[in-house]
Amino acid sequence: MDYRDVGIYIRVSTEEQAKSGMSLAAQTEKLKAYCSVNKWPFIIYEDAGISGSTITDRPALSKLLDDCKNNKIKIVLVYKLDRLSRSLRDIILTIDELREYNVDFVSVTEQIDTTTAVGQLMFHMIGAFAEFERNITKERIALGMNKKASDGYNQSRAPFGYYFEDGILIKHPEDSKIVKNIFEDYIKEKSIGGVAIKYDIHRSLVHRILTNITYLGQIKWKGKALQGSHDPIIDVPMFEEVKGILKSNQMNVKKQ
Repeated sequence: MDYRDVGIYIRVSTEEQAKSGMSLAAQTEKLKAYCSVNKWPFIIYEDAGISGSTITDRPALSKLLDDCKNNKIKIVLVYKLDRLSRSLRDIILTIDELREYNVDFVSVTEQIDTTTAVGQLMFHMIGAFAEFERNITKERIALGMNKKASDGYNQSRAPFGYYFEDGILIKHPEDSKIVKNIFEDYIKEKSIGGVAIKYDIHRSLVHRILTNITYLGQIKWKGKALQGSHDPIIDVPMFEEVKGILKSNQMNVKKQ
C-alpha cells in the first residue's frame, strides 16, 4: 500500500515515566524502528506529561486527529493502546473516528494492525461497539432530560423575562415586569401590532410571549405542559383571557 504518512502518537505522564521508565524517547525509538521495517514515512505527535485518564486537552492528539480528518495521515501508530487513553470507551470511540476517516490504526504491543484482513475485522467490531456506546449515551441523556422535565426544570433557552441561575429559571426584576405589562396591554388594546409598536419589538415576539406557558410557571416537554420549578410571571386567568382574545382575533381575520 502507498501511505503518504504515518502519525506516530506518543504520550507519557510524569508519574508513569517515574514508575515504569517508559519515556517518550523509549516509545519513539521502538515506533521509529517499526516504521523503518515497514518503510513507512512518519510524523511524530507528542503529548508530554499528560494523564491518560481523558482524551481531552491533548494538543498533539487533537492535531493528529485533525490531520487524519484532512487526509494528511493514513496510519496512526502507537506503542500501546493505553497511550490513547486508559478508558476503554475513549479508545473505542477514537479508533472508530479514525475508521470514519479511512485511517488505519496500529498498536505495536497488542499487535493490532488494521492494515491486515484480521485488523479490518477488528475495525468493524470496534465500529459496532462505538455505535452501541453512542446509543447508550443517547439513552442516558434522554433519561436525564426526562427526569429534569418531570422535576419541572426548563431545558430550553430562558425566555424574555427570565434568566438561568444554577440551571433554574429566575425572574428578571425589570424584564418580568415588561412581560406582565405586555399581557395587560394586549388585553386592553386587543392588538398585537399596537403592543409591538408600544414596546418597539417585532410582532412575532409579542405573539411568542403571549402564548408561552413558561410565564404561567409551567414548562413544555414532548408536547405536554408540566408544572415548572420556577415562579410564574402571570396567573392562569390572565393567560386564558389573552388566549381567548387571540383566538377571537384569528377567527375575525378568517371571516374577512
